[in-house]
Amino acid sequence: MNKKIVIFDFDGVIVDSFSMCLKIVDSREYITEPEYRRRFEGNVFDAKRKFKDPNTTMESFDQHYAPEVMKCEPFKGMADAIKALSEKYILVIVSSTETVSIDSYLKSVNLRDYFKEILGSDVDRSKVKKIQRVLKDYKAEPTDAIFITDTLGDINEGDHCGVKSIAVTWGYNNKEVLEKGKPYAIVKEPAELTQKVTEFLSKK
Repeated sequence: MNKKIVIFDFDGVIVDSFSMCLKIVDSREYITEPEYRRRFEGNVFDAKRKFKDPNTTMESFDQHYAPEVMKCEPFKGMADAIKALSEKYILVIVSSTETVSIDSYLKSVNLRDYFKEILGSDVDRSKVKKIQRVLKDYKAEPTDAIFITDTLGDINEGDHCGVKSIAVTWGYNNKEVLEKGKPYAIVKEPAELTQKVTEFLSKK
């Protein structure tokens, strides 16, 4: 079995969900757009929150997110990139979104079959632990995997596992923030992904 693995983040990489998520968060919390983007420079679950209603829970975000994400579009070109990469590599999603929401969305846009596995927030809130699980499950070395993400926090969590990242500029953190994590590469459009992934995973 080919043990070369491409790990995808979901929000901000595959699906254009930032505005939708910010709208949900803004309705619940005292937050600005720059503050919301900064949350993704670390693990988003570690962020301190000031809820407008003291009865608000983290779980209620998922209840609002699940139906709204179905209205969001995949980033243009991502479907082609995913299909191309699936012909050569094992594709897995590691995300802070619930697995069931990701699964439903991918089925709705006919992309679910390209991914072997989805590890959402219900599996673990730590992407370090989820990436480690992926490596263990597929008996792969860290250098046999690459993490495609749009946030500095993800780059750092990947590095903790020895897994390098390819950062995309169309998501939650901009290029200047992403550069702080020193990813393997930073790409500006999905069409660049296949080349950069193959370039990295062909090194060994």
